[in-house]
Amino acid sequence: MRRVEQVVDGTPPGPARDALEQFLPRVDLVARAARARCLQAQLDSPSSQLLVPGGAAGEVHRSVTRTATACAQVAEAAAMVRVAETFDPASIASVERAVVKAETLAGLR
Repeated sequence: MRRVEQVVDGTPPGPARDALEQFLPRVDLVARAARARCLQAQLDSPSSQLLVPGGAAGEVHRSVTRTATACAQVAEAAAMVRVAETFDPASIASVERAVVKAETLAGLR
């Protein structure tokens, strides 16, 4: 989540920044859902190390890892919006697709 915030913070005021700011609450929910999943996994199968409990055949670890990767893809798409010299609706659409993927992986859709 912090990486996405940093991209938005570095975006000059205007339509691109306004569009990116609309995604922040959604990405925050994804991060909270992933954290909740980790906390529940720790309750279900306590670990004394800095490891995500694997659950059934590593399902929890795989789910959290895929969700984190999707969040990184959101940040990457947002960065592409930031570096563009003009507002491009297609770039905003790519951020939307990345957010939807992250929401889906986090179980929010």
